[in-house]
Amino acid sequence: MTYTRGAGHTGRGRQMARGAAAGTLTGALVVAAGWLCPEASAAPAAPAPGAPPAVTATTLADGERLEVLPGEGATQPGFRIVSQDGGPAGRYAYALSGDELTVLPTGRTGRTTPTRTGLGPRSEQTGGRSGPSAEESGRLAGPSSAPRSGMAGSAAAATYPVTFSVANSVQETGSLMRVWDSTTWQPYDVETEQFALRGTASLPPGNYFALTVYGGYDRPNYLLAKSFKVTSAAVKVTFDQSGAKETGIRTDDASVTRTTAAVSASLPNGQSIGYAGGGRSQVFVTPFIASGSALHIHEVQGRKGATRQRPSPVRYDLSHTFERTVPADPVAEVRQADLAETELTVRGGGQYRSGFLQTVPNTPYGGGVYLSAPVPAAGFLTEYVTPGQAFSRIAGYGTHTFELPDRTLQKGVHRGETVGRAPYAPTGGKKYVASRLRDDLVLYGPFSVSDSDGAFGRDAGATQSYRLSADGETVTEVTGKPAQSPVSLKLPPGQGAYELVRTVTRDGETPFSRLSDKLISEWSFTSGTTTTRTDLGLPDIGFRVSGLGLRNETGPTPSRVVATVNAPDGTPRLRGLEFSVDGGTTWTPIPVVGSSATAENEVPVPQNTRYVSLRATGSDERTGTTVRQTVSRAFAGPAGVTLPPRASGTTAVSGVSVNESKPLVLDGLAHGSSAVFPVQFTATDPSGIAGGSFLLYQGAYNKPDAVLADGTAHCRPVDATTSTCSGLVSLAPHTELGDNALAGVWKVAVAAHANDGQGVADQQEAGAFRMMRKAVLAAADATPEPVTAGGDLTITSRLTASDWTDDGYAAYAGQPVTLQFRQTGTTAWSDVRTVTSGADGSVTTTLRAWKNGDWRWAFAANPAATAASSAADYVEVK
Repeated sequence: MTYTRGAGHTGRGRQMARGAAAGTLTGALVVAAGWLCPEASAAPAAPAPGAPPAVTATTLADGERLEVLPGEGATQPGFRIVSQDGGPAGRYAYALSGDELTVLPTGRTGRTTPTRTGLGPRSEQTGGRSGPSAEESGRLAGPSSAPRSGMAGSAAAATYPVTFSVANSVQETGSLMRVWDSTTWQPYDVETEQFALRGTASLPPGNYFALTVYGGYDRPNYLLAKSFKVTSAAVKVTFDQSGAKETGIRTDDASVTRTTAAVSASLPNGQSIGYAGGGRSQVFVTPFIASGSALHIHEVQGRKGATRQRPSPVRYDLSHTFERTVPADPVAEVRQADLAETELTVRGGGQYRSGFLQTVPNTPYGGGVYLSAPVPAAGFLTEYVTPGQAFSRIAGYGTHTFELPDRTLQKGVHRGETVGRAPYAPTGGKKYVASRLRDDLVLYGPFSVSDSDGAFGRDAGATQSYRLSADGETVTEVTGKPAQSPVSLKLPPGQGAYELVRTVTRDGETPFSRLSDKLISEWSFTSGTTTTRTDLGLPDIGFRVSGLGLRNETGPTPSRVVATVNAPDGTPRLRGLEFSVDGGTTWTPIPVVGSSATAENEVPVPQNTRYVSLRATGSDERTGTTVRQTVSRAFAGPAGVTLPPRASGTTAVSGVSVNESKPLVLDGLAHGSSAVFPVQFTATDPSGIAGGSFLLYQGAYNKPDAVLADGTAHCRPVDATTSTCSGLVSLAPHTELGDNALAGVWKVAVAAHANDGQGVADQQEAGAFRMMRKAVLAAADATPEPVTAGGDLTITSRLTASDWTDDGYAAYAGQPVTLQFRQTGTTAWSDVRTVTSGADGSVTTTLRAWKNGDWRWAFAANPAATAASSAADYVEVK
């Protein structure tokens, strides 16, 4: 999915949680086929600085959108899936052959058809990282010997029909099938049938190797292989599911289980076919031997029962390759003692309880699908990783992502890392590109919110604006562009002195990050018309603050600020440092000590301070270029843990409803199943409504127990002043909640902003709704039957409720359950007595029997569970 910035409670929560893990696949399209699910993501790509990227959008059969992002230079093209409602994208099989990308929605009801789109010519692939700077391009695939046409055999050769099927399968699902000439490794396409494990191809005589992948989320998944020969007649090829063996990686830690995994078979031509993600799904593969091929497994494991609301504090990142031969027992076993151990601290600036960590092993086999799993935000993660294996990594929360440096660890315990330490600011010197060609100035700084430890960061919801001036007069101005996009400005011909102001704006009221809401860089420089692209070498300033807590707030010890000027290929000098505790209205100088490029000193922060802003000035003494950099809300003060509602102008919100004002009842859904429900409210302003957002949470707004959905609302005008704003939330209770204690009352926060850019309405408790487990009472059982008048009669039942930690229903203990009686010949039920359900949910009582009639148990609804009544048991009294 992608994220569209809105006002107020924007970001990527449950509605967007899987999107952090299932949006973009870039630099990895040598993957011939695979499953892309909510737990799978792929490497981010950045456009080259010379020109804005060209995005090709295609609507898929189910209404979602496929966006192809062409690479530049050595960067491999990529693609992403964008959902219709802003929620997580669906599940897909995909394939690349030559320059053609095929995407097939899977696991849908109704008919779905594959979508094919061209990627255009692919540049030579060199591996590693490249682009505007070595760090910027993301993962590249290894070389491929496959011809660009990819799919067709020789036009002159006779071809024969080949039919493919799968034996011993009970699944009704679609698949991707691919076949290669096992001598030349020329790829051929296979046309597959809708909801059937069958396909057809036309092949010339030769020896062939075929692979197919199919399955479903949290269901068994299969990667089957078959070798065959075409001579001078039609051929029937049958994959045998019964011959597939479970693959994976096992550890000796009984407390963990698979969170997500990727399994792929690579071929000598650099292409591969496989499966990624799948939660608890098992993966079965056909044992085979093929020279130059390999089976690759990347598996992420975490604590059993962990969910996004309760992320695992432990992560196993395991990688294994079976070279050439896929054995009869393709399961790799590792001991925790033989792994590398380290710790990752994830700092935050808001109320989220969890972030995400995405990793991919660097191998010479191509591929590059990142696997994502929730990790504690403002918390600690213990990592166990395969020693000697290089991994690329991305961490973040909400729309904010940090690119961690590639890492290879050896066996043993290693020093930990921290990601997300404030201040977030444009940092890194050469990371900001400002170049001139003739009279065009190209500006490119996608890493606008990097952390102070040097992890380059992006915010998908941030925007940027530029103002270019000469002699105090504005030459050109650009506003509202995505912060990750390059911008081109026109300069007057000839030599001139200029002032350039870049402002990056983030929604600092988002629950996941309230810091660095505005980043302002001001440069003065001279430039003249050029005939070749010339780097202006604009400096920037990085900040580092000590003494901050896990949510980047000041603690009991004084905070010290360090400011450093970065001047690429120049002579940097820091000229001043200031701080503000009133949002930049007033600035206080900080006496600094240090070198000419770096200085530091202590910052006094009053107890009632919510945020501290920083501003520094510097220069490049070699070129005469100057810079002043301002970071609004650089870090939080002691009072920064709370966030009051906002109100500006006459904007108002009303009529908030969740699930059409009905309780949301989550039955005993199987793992991977989802419930979809609407959120709706009305917003008004004299100038009209530009957009809105909503947040569903439990507990206190500023320190919630859980955050379910945090997304953009689509506001449709009713008239000139009023709009109806709505959004859909998709909820998989086992994977998103995973805790029965989260049943009960949830709150709704909504926000709307006006067309005039001034009006804002932000209500933190605009409404409430009940999220309930479905309660069930077993049929009443009365003994003995019949019973003698005045004799003892014992009546039992068992109370259960839908289980969000596992499939089915679990005992509902400690609940009041009432025994009711209906005398024969009457219709009314009378309460007899109330008992409390036991640890196993059982209810029982004994009483004197006097009259014929029916007995049943009744449970009255509470905020966390629905009402339930048992089937009655008729008892005759003699």
